[in-house]
Amino acid sequence: MEINSRTRLLGVMGWPIEHTLSPLIQNAAIKALGLNWVYTALPVESGRVAEAIAGARAMGFVGMNVTYPHKAAAVASMDELSPEAAAIGAINTIHFTDRGAIGYNTDVSGFTRTLAEDAHFDVKGKTVLQIGAGGAGHAMVAGQGAGGAGRVIIFDVRLAAAAELAELMGKAYPDTKFEALGDAKGIPEAAAIADLIANATPVGMKPGDPSVIDEALIESRHVVFDAVYRPFETPLLKAATRRGARTVSGLGMLGRQGCKSLAIWSGMQPDEALMLGKLKEALENG
Repeated sequence: MEINSRTRLLGVMGWPIEHTLSPLIQNAAIKALGLNWVYTALPVESGRVAEAIAGARAMGFVGMNVTYPHKAAAVASMDELSPEAAAIGAINTIHFTDRGAIGYNTDVSGFTRTLAEDAHFDVKGKTVLQIGAGGAGHAMVAGQGAGGAGRVIIFDVRLAAAAELAELMGKAYPDTKFEALGDAKGIPEAAAIADLIANATPVGMKPGDPSVIDEALIESRHVVFDAVYRPFETPLLKAATRRGARTVSGLGMLGRQGCKSLAIWSGMQPDEALMLGKLKEALENG
């Protein structure tokens, strides 16, 4: 669709942001919906988040996505939060409405739907070992709590971060037992009882990165999820494949959270298959 004086704006705010694939999938889905909107990358330095959100609102943006490292900082600029966003204390989607700026976290449903769609895995009653308590980790743990997981063990070398997340999620989802683990010596025991092993760290993104967990700890009964989607087959997923486990790439989470964001902004159902297809094509082409 040709950009003109009636074109409305959307974008993803982060720092750095050059690597993002969100404009690719969002603009393809926007075109398919027949909307006169355009979506772009928005480089915003830390410390300028509130200023950027105020500027986007003033310029009549439909909404914004929020990515690393701004998901928590953006909360302060919201007039209203969805229940998931309030529980997590972080947002990845902003919708500018007559009620003000509303913050959502679509990473939560993006994670659980990807487990269900790509691995036919339901977290209800299951035990989870999650590596990482950062921004993505918050959403993934919330998804586990919302899905009724029985026990969630959160490992992070920053024990305080894991403990804070466990406490936060325990209040939001009291039927799930959340535990913090800060000593890597406890990982073998946690893996032995886990049904799902999930990586919520950036480890695996850089060439030469190791698997985030010792390959010998992965069993064929495990489902192994990696939030890293580039490369498509990370060291962790390669190790899991060798061990006969079911593997789930973070690509599905990226595509499905983006689809949910566009549905919030437009009130329409975007073509999820189109968005996932564009992601896979981009990764296959390097």
